[in-house]
Amino acid sequence: MKRKITTFLFGLLFLIGFGVLVYPTISNQWNTYRQQKLISTYDKAISQMKPEDFDAAWEAARSFNSTFDSNNIYGDIFNTDAKLTDIKDTEYWKVLNVEGNGIMGYLSIPKVNIKLSIYHGTSDEVLQTGVGHMNGTKLPIGGESTHSVLSAHRGLPAAKLFTDIDQMKKGDRFYLHILDEDLAYEVDQILPMVDKDDHETLDKALQIEDGQDYVTLFTCTPYGVNTHRLLVRGHRVPYEGELVSTPVDTMVQAIQNYYMLFLLLGLAVTALIIVLMKHLFRPRRKLAEEDLEEGKK
Repeated sequence: MKRKITTFLFGLLFLIGFGVLVYPTISNQWNTYRQQKLISTYDKAISQMKPEDFDAAWEAARSFNSTFDSNNIYGDIFNTDAKLTDIKDTEYWKVLNVEGNGIMGYLSIPKVNIKLSIYHGTSDEVLQTGVGHMNGTKLPIGGESTHSVLSAHRGLPAAKLFTDIDQMKKGDRFYLHILDEDLAYEVDQILPMVDKDDHETLDKALQIEDGQDYVTLFTCTPYGVNTHRLLVRGHRVPYEGELVSTPVDTMVQAIQNYYMLFLLLGLAVTALIIVLMKHLFRPRRKLAEEDLEEGKK
């Protein structure tokens, strides 16, 4: 009995330790799966829109952007108590909101294997799972004299999000997928370590420049400490269809995204087979032993 209890406790401790070890990976892959579903749903909604719907949506977005000439950075977005409900009754919420769920498009960064929905605003519930558009900066629709700011966390235990954008270099590209257009941006400036309280530097880095079409990826650094801000800026370049993928590419991407889930599924199936075989063959083994005992008598 004592041996059984020891074995049980050892197994329980192993499972707890294993769970703690794989939680960040599993949680991140769950968020990846969730984001893929959201993006797929967005693409489906876009595919059902008519040309006149796109014309109206683009016109509304450009009209909204024309209402201000300079970006307004309302303090440090990572230290606010903003909620998604705070913007749901505003004109901002109505623009680029195809499905009414706050998703205005999505961002992809092939260099670091990122594909995330872009939401209205930077509330905590948004930044826990995806990318938030910084309200007060231009909408991410491109055009001369625009500068849009997109923000996400780094180093969260439940999702990688912008954890790896420190690996980006000048010349790398990222892409915005808004309505029926794909917008390409090439990195031309990286500010790796700006103090979160250096409002002058941050405000200058995020302002609009005449004639330029900029998007800045904005996050906290170093992750876990978060005392500074990392800014990766890109300027608009022609999109030449470089993101079109083959079925093989799609399959490889799926394996990369969900390798841990596949591994755990394989381990679970293997364990189940072992348990079933043990229970199926135990009665036969026991019967054979009983027959042997009878023979001895």
